[in-house]
Amino acid sequence: MSDVDALRALNQRYSRAIDARDMDELTALFDPAGSVDGARGSSSVPDYLEMTRTSPRVFEQSMHVLGDPLIEHTEGSDIARLDTYAVVYQLGRVEGGDDMVLGIRYLDDVRRLDGKWRIHHRQAVMLWARDKL
Repeated sequence: MSDVDALRALNQRYSRAIDARDMDELTALFDPAGSVDGARGSSSVPDYLEMTRTSPRVFEQSMHVLGDPLIEHTEGSDIARLDTYAVVYQLGRVEGGDDMVLGIRYLDDVRRLDGKWRIHHRQAVMLWARDKL
């Protein structure tokens, strides 16, 4: 698989892992020395993964739909930058209430570690949110 194909697949794999709450796959996608800036603030990757593992679900289901990422990568380099738009459907609010749809932009600095691309720093930017589908 080419680097561009592997980089394109990285956020697809993330989306499937986070939607399924597959913590093993999610852990494999991140650099343990990295960090995440998102809706819940800034944290190290281990703290982000632990928070994801232990936080109660707000919605029963989610589904990420991604645009094609903008990839900045020089052939042969072990670093790259991804800029990906996502629409996230959140369905079945656990405490009752409306479903939500979110517009998110993922800005990822990624590194190749042990032959695999991993997210080293993620900035998840909320662009918009809509209650009720």
